[in-house]
Amino acid sequence: MPIARSQGHAGRALLIAAAGALLTLVVAFGISVLANRGKVDVRLGDDTFSGLQADQMADDVADRGPLLFPDSSPGGDRDIVLQHLGTDDEDGWSAIAARPAGTPRNCTIQWQADTGVFRLLDENGEEAGECDGREYPADGGDLETFPVEVRDGELDIDINAANR
Repeated sequence: MPIARSQGHAGRALLIAAAGALLTLVVAFGISVLANRGKVDVRLGDDTFSGLQADQMADDVADRGPLLFPDSSPGGDRDIVLQHLGTDDEDGWSAIAARPAGTPRNCTIQWQADTGVFRLLDENGEEAGECDGREYPADGGDLETFPVEVRDGELDIDINAANR
């Protein structure tokens, strides 16, 4: 006796597959909603620039003048100049933006030991274009500054203070 062909299996199989796909999408959506309920805060690197010995840096500044620390991040727009005024290794520190906002990176403030001021000069120490030789006092004047603390004999420069 021949077996009769069943009908409707293909339709049922398609319906079950569609229901499984829909269930998968609903679960994935639910997981994504739950995962994004909290604030996602991606932070790479440290908030502060630290690890420099205050006494050694004070000697270096006294011998060579304020020290330029180039920004090594991809943006490279936060070069700083480390300045120390006074004789106490624990006090008198300032970290100064190496150039006014909007000034190209080839212009930086450079210490003029003979006059005790910074001048905005190009990489060759000359006035050219936007590196117009503007003068700033020893504490940086109206240039952006970053808080500096001495903790256990080490400098801690808060380069992200303005972002908090």
